[in-house]
Amino acid sequence: MKLPDFTNNPEMLELRRLMGASAPGNFSPTYRPKALTEEELSQLAVDGIEVTFDKITKLDDGTLAYKDSRVLVYIRDVPVYDDFNLPRFHVAYCKTLEDMRNANRFDRYVVATREDGLFWIYKILDGRRHEGSWERLRVCQNCLSALQYDGFSYSLAKSHRLKIVQQFEIARFFQKFPKSLHLRRPNHNYISAPINDYTADFRQISRRIKQARGYKCENCGLSPGSQHLHVHHINGQKNDNNDTNLRVLCRRCHANMPHHEHMKRDPGFDEFQRKYDPAKS
Repeated sequence: MKLPDFTNNPEMLELRRLMGASAPGNFSPTYRPKALTEEELSQLAVDGIEVTFDKITKLDDGTLAYKDSRVLVYIRDVPVYDDFNLPRFHVAYCKTLEDMRNANRFDRYVVATREDGLFWIYKILDGRRHEGSWERLRVCQNCLSALQYDGFSYSLAKSHRLKIVQQFEIARFFQKFPKSLHLRRPNHNYISAPINDYTADFRQISRRIKQARGYKCENCGLSPGSQHLHVHHINGQKNDNNDTNLRVLCRRCHANMPHHEHMKRDPGFDEFQRKYDPAKS
């Protein structure tokens, strides 16, 4: 008889916590603990809350959450060896966090929502926690790569990648990925909602974005020329031309996006397949 798998069952996870047992060592995409208290909300916005690894949730979009709030994650206790190397803070479930989970590194993780870029850090000398200090941390590049935030990709030149890191703003991140996970009331009704269509200047915007991102597909890395490169609206709103909502994709990768299957009936798609993937034409 095969026993049921309770690994990611919300009720079983809650029962384990009530019993004082640690949860399985992975992120659960379905578990949603109770809502944050007012005290916790205030603490998140100041110096953060220390948590165990299993209480951090990976959301469907790849970002991180604690209870009902999207959060930043970092390690507060930093060992000091010959020099003092500051950690990076995380905004997504990235390769770094995956490696730490696989290595069973359960450090003192802290979740926070503070937006000024300052994080409370403790130096660890000779195995003991010393005085703390506010430090300005940089965002993890693996996180930016996981989210393809601002077009970040390791295929970009190092100087370009560093520029995206330097220009990263937590407040702008939380504008794109709101802190609260509660459903929000729509900003428009059926009368005031803008028509979901391309803006008059989208042709110019498309050329600028393609040029800025090296005329290369940000998904597969192909450089098929401007004719077979499209600029995709991530949130499906064709009138939202914010750079963070735009992604350069080749014709095939664009057609493979959800709700874009109709593009495979375009004559240009067959031409693309014959030229770049004859086996599938």
